[in-house]
Amino acid sequence: MRAARLVLGLLLLAPSAAYAVEEIHIEEDIADLLAEPPPSPEETKGRQWAVLPQVGFGPDTGAVGGVKLTHRNVGGVGVTLDVDATYAIQQQQDLKIVVGTPHLLEDRFLTLLRVRYYNDPQQEFFGLGDNDIGPDPASTHLIEQYEGEFTVGWRPWPRLAIDLNAAIKHVRIGRGDAFDDPPRPFTLVAFPHLPGVEGGFVNPLGVSLVYNSRDEVLEPTHGWRAILKVAHTNRELQSDFQFTRVDADVGYLYPFWRQGHVIGARLNGGFIAGPRRDIPFWELERLGGDDTLRGFFPRRFLGTQRVLLNLEYRFPIYAFDFFDIWHVRIGGVVFGEAGRVFISDNELRNEFRLNQSIISRVVSDLQYSYGGGLRIALSQALVARIDVGFSDEETGLVYLAFGQAF
Repeated sequence: MRAARLVLGLLLLAPSAAYAVEEIHIEEDIADLLAEPPPSPEETKGRQWAVLPQVGFGPDTGAVGGVKLTHRNVGGVGVTLDVDATYAIQQQQDLKIVVGTPHLLEDRFLTLLRVRYYNDPQQEFFGLGDNDIGPDPASTHLIEQYEGEFTVGWRPWPRLAIDLNAAIKHVRIGRGDAFDDPPRPFTLVAFPHLPGVEGGFVNPLGVSLVYNSRDEVLEPTHGWRAILKVAHTNRELQSDFQFTRVDADVGYLYPFWRQGHVIGARLNGGFIAGPRRDIPFWELERLGGDDTLRGFFPRRFLGTQRVLLNLEYRFPIYAFDFFDIWHVRIGGVVFGEAGRVFISDNELRNEFRLNQSIISRVVSDLQYSYGGGLRIALSQALVARIDVGFSDEETGLVYLAFGQAF
C-alpha cells in the first residue's frame, strides 16, 4: 500500500494544480464575473492584481514551479485576466489562461475565453464507480489535453446570466512513464476496451443559467450561487464521441455571530448519458480533488452520475498590509463532505466491457471526507486556499488552490 500522500503547502508552496468541478469550471468563472463591481480607480487596499510564484514538492510530481497571475481590472475597463502555469520535475505541465469581459454594453452582456494545455505522464486510474481499489490505483497512463472554450452571456438582470458555450477538446492517452515502484500496469494494457482509452476529440455545445447574489468575489459572506448547465457532443459535428451532460450546483452562505464568520452549504450533482461505448472515461462525472471530496485523490471516483454535499465553516484570523502593495487577510475553514458516483453493473459489463473483478468492487455507500485549511486573500485580486483533507482511505492530502471551494 502506498503511504499517505502528504504534501507540505504554504502561500508560496503549490503541490499541484487545482482540480475544480471541471464540468462547470466556465460557469464558476462566470459566477465570479457576475459579482464583479463596475470598474473603478485602484486604491492600495483595493488593488485588483496579484502575482504569486508557485514552488513546492509532490510525491507524484517531484519539485513543482510556476506562477499565478490575476488582474480583475485590466486597462481600467473591468476585463479580468487569469494565468496559471506550473511545471513539475516529473514532466507534469499545466497552463491555463482565462479572459473575461463582464461589463459589455452597459453590463448587459459578458464573454469568457478559456484555453488550457495539460500533460501528465503518469495519471492514475482507479477504475469506475464507488470502488475500494484505493489508495493504490488500478493503472496509470499518459494524458495530454488541449482545450479551448468560448462563452457569450446575456444578463437580463445584473446577477443572472444566460449563456451559450462552445468548446473543443483533444485528448491523447498513452503508456506514459512508470515511476511507481513496483510499477503499475498501463491503462491501455489493463483495460484495452475502456471507451476513450486511446483518447479522441470532443466539441460540446452548451447552454447554462448562472445566478450569483453574493456580496463579493474573494470572501463572500452571504448569498446564493446557482448553476445549471446542459451540454451535448455530437458525432455529426466531427466529434469522436456522442453524449449529453447535465450538471447542477447550488450553494448558500449564511453569516452569523460576527462579520466574517460564515456557514456554507453546497449541493452538486450531474449525469452523463449517450450511446453504448460513446462516453470516454475521461469525460465521466468525477469526485476527488481540491473541492470535491478533499480527502481523496483527484479523479478517485468516476461514474455516469454524481452527487456531492459540501459543508464549510469560515472564520477570520488576521489581516495586515504587505508594504503598500496588498492588503492581506488570513482566514480559516473547517469542512466536511459526502458524495458518491453511480454506475450500474449492467453499464460496467455492457457499456464499458470491464471484467468481473472490477464489477465486484462497486459499492453503494456514500464516501466521506473532512478537514480544515487556510484562506489568504490579497486585496481585491485573488484568494489562495490551503486545505488538508482526510478520509478512511488517506490520512492527509494537502492542496493549494485559488478561489473558494464554492
